[in-house]
Amino acid sequence: MIQERVKAGLRNARAKGKRLGRPRVFVSESRIESLRASGASWRQIAKGLGVGIGTARRASERCAKNLCGPIPETDFGKCCVDVYRKFWNEN
Repeated sequence: MIQERVKAGLRNARAKGKRLGRPRVFVSESRIESLRASGASWRQIAKGLGVGIGTARRASERCAKNLCGPIPETDFGKCCVDVYRKFWNEN
């Protein structure tokens, strides 16, 4: 009985357009790259941005991967546009 009520509640929430699950944390990949270039450690970067070390590293890796391929039209891709343009204008 409880399962049915929970499932019904989740169905209703989705039908109303509610976002379910853990909220996403948006991090500026260009800011991370500039801090790394200035010699900051992952721990310092994470503490300064208020995110975990793993989150900072994943954001940096995501940005690096976007340099080699097309930039998707998402919030994450838009953060890397300035790095992408700088890279291609220099080469």
